Amino acid sequence: MKKLSILLLFVGLSSYAEETSQFKNESEAGVVMVGGNSAISTLSFKQNNTITEGPNSYLLNARYLSSSNEGIELARQWGLGLKYDHAFTEKYGFFIGQSVEGNVYQNIYQRYATDVGGKYVFHKVEKQLIWFAEGGYRFTRENYFSSFKNLNFLRVYTEVEKFFNETISGKLWLEYLPNISVWKAYQFNGNVSLNTALSSHFSLKNGFEFRYNNEAPSGTKSASDRVFTTSLVAKF
Repeated sequence: MKKLSILLLFVGLSSYAEETSQFKNESEAGVVMVGGNSAISTLSFKQNNTITEGPNSYLLNARYLSSSNEGIELARQWGLGLKYDHAFTEKYGFFIGQSVEGNVYQNIYQRYATDVGGKYVFHKVEKQLIWFAEGGYRFTRENYFSSFKNLNFLRVYTEVEKFFNETISGKLWLEYLPNISVWKAYQFNGNVSLNTALSSHFSLKNGFEFRYNNEAPSGTKSASDRVFTTSLVAKF
């Protein structure tokens, strides 16, 4: 009887783990090549993985973009991030994250960012509407080609995903980063995209991303970056 009780307990725990553990993968690839009178090539890759175990979520994301014209590089951006989320309730949660990115054409060799803060879920119904917001603090170290700078930001972020029907969905996220020491040195980022399902695992994504730095590093041609992408997305 004792062995049977232990076996039933083990089976019960295994069933609970299966029910509360979930893995999500989202891989995105976009390629544009133009030949003939012009030789333009653009490559864009994104990877997002999420592991959810009960109230805990672990997120990994990576991205890379490169563009050239007649063999001359015009853009190169990359990023890698890790994030931990803990949900206290269905509405309230806590997060901490670490990321590193680079953008050589904004004179940023490396940018390290550490985020910590709280999360609030306004609405969450899978395959219908998901809307949440985050607020907290970000410490950033920017390594330029000949110097570096440490920055302290407040961070406000919101994301909403709307499913219009079984095949079409849209997503919008906005991020505002006011500099604590110099308020005019803020950053503002945003992304809007439309997904059209091709099958149960593949979809076509059209997106526009905007990144603005009100006090961009010296030597930068523009304070903003704008990227339009059309890519194939694989989810499972």
